[in-house]
Formats: sequence, structure tokens, C-alpha cells
Amino acid sequence: MYRHRLCSLIIGALFCTPFLSYAEKVNYSELENGDTITVTLDQLLPTQAVLDYDQIFANLQRYNADLKTMYRDLCRANGAKGVKKWDENSLPTDPETYQCSAETGQNADALSTVVVGPEEGVLYLTEGLTLLSTFWDMPNGGTSVPVTVKVSHNLLGSGDDFWAEMSNDNEVWLVNEKGKKIKSGDLPEYIGMKQLKHDKYLSLVNFLLGISYTPPKPDGKDNKTASIPYLALNWALEIRQHMKVSDYDLNDPEEYATALTEAATIMVDLPDDEVIGKSKRTASEMGQLDQVDSKALEELITDEKSPFGLAMAYRLAKKEKSTPKVVLEEQEAQKEKEEQEETEKSEKSNKENGTQSEDSSEAKQ
Repeated sequence: MYRHRLCSLIIGALFCTPFLSYAEKVNYSELENGDTITVTLDQLLPTQAVLDYDQIFANLQRYNADLKTMYRDLCRANGAKGVKKWDENSLPTDPETYQCSAETGQNADALSTVVVGPEEGVLYLTEGLTLLSTFWDMPNGGTSVPVTVKVSHNLLGSGDDFWAEMSNDNEVWLVNEKGKKIKSGDLPEYIGMKQLKHDKYLSLVNFLLGISYTPPKPDGKDNKTASIPYLALNWALEIRQHMKVSDYDLNDPEEYATALTEAATIMVDLPDDEVIGKSKRTASEMGQLDQVDSKALEELITDEKSPFGLAMAYRLAKKEKSTPKVVLEEQEAQKEKEEQEETEKSEKSNKENGTQSEDSSEAKQ
């Protein structure tokens, strides 16, 4: 796959991509761990086949409400803190049209990470997939959005050992949206929602962060860092064994909320020594909480500005936009009919109760 992709990148660099001048000309063999380079989104290959669409929906809804947040995210993703200056003529594809609060790459910890290899010009994205996919899918974004990324490993020339090394380093997730194993050749050629599938269980898990689990802290032993590879994806792989998200209409806020409640309950009720997903770690080691934080869950579900509230607003707007006008009119007419019938039923009931009350009074007299 990467051989074909490399050719398309070279062709794109020469003839197709108008903003590729913002990407650096790099000698990939000289890149070392920690080096930073500027590329365009279409140069990045995903290391997993699934996405949390709802996180992207929430981001897009934020951008719809306040375009400044988009430029803030762009600046932060490029390690340049926040946005300092932008206007209606600014473009995500042209960094010269907006100004960040700091120099690009100044905050290296905020940068997405890539693995170089196995051939010249090939970059596999290992961190930052959701946000960069948001940049890909937003209306004024796309393939030519430039981003600065940090090299985590250079495996150029590793050849047939490339995927074995990626697996050993926990840099690839070879499971599809159905929870089935896939091969490296099944990975999409681009990031974004058009290529990567929606793992709905992953959406549940991401919403429940801090509600039914929390990222475990380093213990100085097996877990020496605060980051466990694919923490949310492993939890998602686990809860799909205990519930069916297909039982719920995730475009219905109440049903989605019920799905979240079920997932949260499952997570805290698992034995603390249960091995979660493919992690080889127990529920306790994966940050399982003793009980569901009901208050936090309620706030998530009811707050219109929470990630859930934003994602649902985007979902409902998207659904309405994609629904034919005649269907919307029929739905509205049906709703009005049901409301009218309910009103008439209530009035009839009140009238009957009033008549019975009068009859009772006359009988007593």
C-alpha cells in the first residue's frame, strides 16, 4: 500500500496540491527521534482503521459556533499555543493568513507524532488522529492543511520488519469497527471520516472518561508513564463483549444517554482483575473507577456545551440536512397530529371528570 501512496504523494507534490509549498522538503533518512517537520494532511497514513466520529462532530460543532476555536486548535496542534490574530479572510490551508501566540513547534509536547518508513517519504501518524481528521473533514480544511509533526521513530529501511517493530512498539491498532482483527494492508490510505470507520464503542468510552474510568497514573513498575497505548480502544474492545450499541439510535439523545449509562455501568461492574481488550492489563490497571460518577454523567448528558451536547447538536443538524424536505414535513405533520390528539384526549378526560363530579354532587343533594 505504501508504495502506491508514495507515488501519489510525489505526483501530488509536483502537480496537484496547491498549498504543498508549506510542507518542508525533507531528507527522511536524516530524521531522528524528536525532530519536527511540517507536512500536509495527505502525507499522513493512519495506523488504525477506526475513528470516534462523535469527537469530530463535537469539534466541528464548536467551529460552527465560533470559528476562532478552529484557529486555536490549529495553533495548538502545531505547538504554537493559541491563536493571536485571524479574520474572515484567514484560511486553515494558509498559515500566513492567521497568527499564533507562539512559534510553531515551541510546545513540542502538543505535536502529533509520526513514524518514518519503511520507505522514503512515508509517514505513519501515531498520535493526533482525531484532531487532524477534524482538520481534514472541516468544510474549509482538507488535504492541504499544513501541520507540524514530531518524529517518534525512524524505521526507514526496516523493510519486512517494519510492521513487527510497529506492533512491538504499540504503534498500530489492527482491529476494525466490528472488533475483528485486520492486517496492515487493510489500513486506509488517508485519515478522515471518508476512509476510517466509526467505532461507536470508542465514542462511548471517550465520553465516559472521568465518569467510569480515568487514565491510570504511573506506578513506577509496569506502568512507568501516564500513557497506556490505546487505552480507550482497549476499553471499547472490552465493552462490545457485554452490550450491543446497535440496540440504540445514537441520533436520539435519550437513547444515546441510555447507551452511555449502560456502558458506564458495565465498566465499573467488571471484576477489577479482568483483563481489558488486548491490553494485557486489568481493569484496575486501566483506570477503572469503583462506581459511576452519576453527577458527571448527568452533566455530560444535559449540558449543551459538553462534548456530548455538541456532538448531538451536530448529529441532529446533519440528520435534518440529509433528510428530504417532504419527509421532514411529514414528520412535523405527524408530530402536530399526535400533539392535537393528546390535547383532545386530555380535554375529553377533564370534561368527563367534571361531569362525574357534577353527578356526584347532585346525588348527595
